[in-house]
Amino acid sequence: MTENNTPDTQTDSLSSEAFLEELLGIVPDKETPVGEQRSGFTCLKVLPEDHSFPENSSSRRIDRFASVRRLENPVKLHTPRNFATLKARVLEACPHAPQAVEVLACSDEEWSEWGKVVPMRPVLLVGPPGCGKSTVARLYHEMAGYPVKTINVSGMTDALSLMGVHQSFGEAKPSLVTELMASTELANPCIILDEIDKAPRGGQHGNVQDVMLQFLEGMEAGSFNDVYLNLPVNAGYVRWVLTANDLSQVSEPLRSRCRIVLVDQPKGQDVILLARRIMAEIARERDLLPQWFTLSQEEEELVQRYCTKDLRSMRHYIEVIMKDQMTYWKVA
Repeated sequence: MTENNTPDTQTDSLSSEAFLEELLGIVPDKETPVGEQRSGFTCLKVLPEDHSFPENSSSRRIDRFASVRRLENPVKLHTPRNFATLKARVLEACPHAPQAVEVLACSDEEWSEWGKVVPMRPVLLVGPPGCGKSTVARLYHEMAGYPVKTINVSGMTDALSLMGVHQSFGEAKPSLVTELMASTELANPCIILDEIDKAPRGGQHGNVQDVMLQFLEGMEAGSFNDVYLNLPVNAGYVRWVLTANDLSQVSEPLRSRCRIVLVDQPKGQDVILLARRIMAEIARERDLLPQWFTLSQEEEELVQRYCTKDLRSMRHYIEVIMKDQMTYWKVA
């Protein structure tokens, strides 16, 4: 991000950008560009300026801040390479969820057009079980080069792990958000919270939906308090994707902070395209060449008939087909 504005040419819009940069703690980084080799990329100081952790005492066997010491220095803001082809590749892999892909790509598209890294507004993907909500979110971010952490919160009884656990407790540790930024050395990794509508409520250690509110609001996320570190941490660029089967079970405050996208079950030709993608994915997982496996017309018809409601059942069916084909090779 270059600073080449002069007082007589600086516009109100640029002044607003400068204010936002100061608020979120962005610092120019021309030495280590992120993503494509273009000048003006940025790094982010996510901890207070000039903060450093105390040296680990020689009498201590465990460094209390080992998992987050990297955050003493600015970390990078990732930007995807070859954005022009990124959406096309994800749409090919998830043809039944075009609106979800468009929404997930919004902030990256703005960077591609303007060279400006902007926070991604949190996304809430809603649809029936097994329709591929978390899959499209994971594939988009993995193809774009973002580190991805998926957390199933349906059984998450301890929401404190999102905020950090105070050092006076036996299981004290920094927030998993802070640790993820430190381990990836990026300010904008992706966190997928799966089945947010099934998160336990009224628990002794906090409600996940309530705790998440501070991360989904830009101003609050820019200085959320990590309880373990007792420091404000800038998590304003972390990319949040939430999934739910039943929108009515998601709190109104949480819904209002997200872009809500409906993901339908695959239909028609999309079912065949997904089946082929899953077949290729399974082959690669087993170190086999995808072109070794094909779907006959009869198998395609069976997939369309029985595997339209759940991608998990489709994967199981494709695995059976591939096993049968490999058995035939051995006989032949």
